[in-house]
Parts: sequence; structure tokens; C-alpha cells
Amino acid sequence: MGLKLAWIKLPTLRFRGKVMLGFTVVLVISTVSMGFAYLGFERVSTGVATYRNSVWEADLARNIDRELISYQMLARYYVVTGKEVDATATLAIETSLKDGITQSMKGTTNPARLEQVTRLGREFQIFNKIFADILKVKRESSLLVQNQLARGANMLRYKLDDLPSNANETELQVIQFGAKKVIEQFQAVTALANTFVVNSDQTVAASAMARLKFVENALQAISSSDEKILQGLKDATALLEDYRQALSKLVESSKSVDELVLEMN
Repeated sequence: MGLKLAWIKLPTLRFRGKVMLGFTVVLVISTVSMGFAYLGFERVSTGVATYRNSVWEADLARNIDRELISYQMLARYYVVTGKEVDATATLAIETSLKDGITQSMKGTTNPARLEQVTRLGREFQIFNKIFADILKVKRESSLLVQNQLARGANMLRYKLDDLPSNANETELQVIQFGAKKVIEQFQAVTALANTFVVNSDQTVAASAMARLKFVENALQAISSSDEKILQGLKDATALLEDYRQALSKLVESSKSVDELVLEMN
């Protein structure tokens, strides 16, 4: 009776062992499958991340290229207009472009794109230095026009207008006629100078500088024995020389800008 019971239990244990073994095998297979799936997912994730990073780097490079072209166009436009509002617009995109290049060089890992961004960065630095020099010269020229050229012209005209008021009756007509001639010659000079300020034409500048000699000759042609008139003529001559020097500086500054523009192009 005892042997019979033992024989009945043995097949039962064998069946349970088979079940446990099968379950274990399933677990192992599931674990291996999950491992392969995880590795595959990692590869896909890495591939997606690499692709996205590549797209980001390419977008940055294209944006830098576009902004550099816009920056160069705005800088050249400022050279033509000389307006401060155009300078401000150029400086704004300059700051944005500088930040973009720095960000791109830090974040780019692709060697070919990094070389492209580096090349754009060098191009920007060269152009940026030239534009900074042009901006400095043109701003100094603007101050020169306001503080010396325009003010000097007004002071000289006032001095010439005031000259006959100090003349006595015997010299009045001569002084009036002489002062009128000087004023006419000087008006021709200021008209040319104002045109040059607008268009920076060196031919116009040369004409203005040449006509200053006519103003000087007309001023020297006025003669008087009155001390007040003589002092007035002396003051007018000094003011004329100041005007000549201011115009000469402006002409030289314009030549400097022309040379820088050639480098820019």
C-alpha cells in the first residue's frame, strides 16, 4: 500500500517540475527579449538624438550664413546713408550674429559643420573690424560737420555781414562791395561743401577747396585804414582758415572711408 502511494506522488512531482522549468524558460526568454528590445530602443534613441542634433547644427549654420549676409548689407547701406538709425540697426544684428556664432561653435560636434561655422566666424570678425573703423570715422566726421564746419561757416558769414557796420562814410561803399564779393564767393564754397557732405564726391570736394582761394583773394582785396575794419578782416581771415582746416579734415576722413569700403568689398 505504501509503495503504491510513493509511485503516485513521483509522477506528480515530475509534472510540477516540468511546469516550473517551463515557466523558468519563459522568464529567461522574456528577459532576453526585453534586453534585445532595450538595446534596440537605445540604438533608435541615439540615432534620433544624433539626427536631431545634426538638424540643429545645420539650422544654426544656415541662420549664421543668412544673418551674416544681412549684416553686410546693412553695413553697406549705412556707408551710403550715414544715418545713425541705420548704424543702430546694423549694430543690433551684429550683436545677434556674434552670439549665434559663439553658441554654434560651442554646440557643433560635426567636424565639417564646425569648420564651416569657424570660416563664417573669421569672415564676420574681418568684416566687423572694418565696419567698426568706418563707423568711428563717419561719427567723427558728423561731429566735425556740426561743431566746426557748419558753425565756422555761420561765424564767418556773421563776421562778413558785420564788417560794413564799422566802416566810416568814406569807406562804407568800398567795404560793403568788398564784403559782398567775399560772401558771394563763400556761399559758392559752402554750397559745394554741403553737397560733398551728402554725396562724399571727391571731385566736389576738390572744387570746394579750390574756391576757398577765391574767398581768400576777395578778402585780401578789401583795404581800409580803420583799425576796427582791419581787426574784422583779421578775424574773418582766421575764421576762413579754420573753415579750410575743417573741410580738409572732412575730405581726408571721406578718403579713409572709401579705402575701408574697398576692403569691405
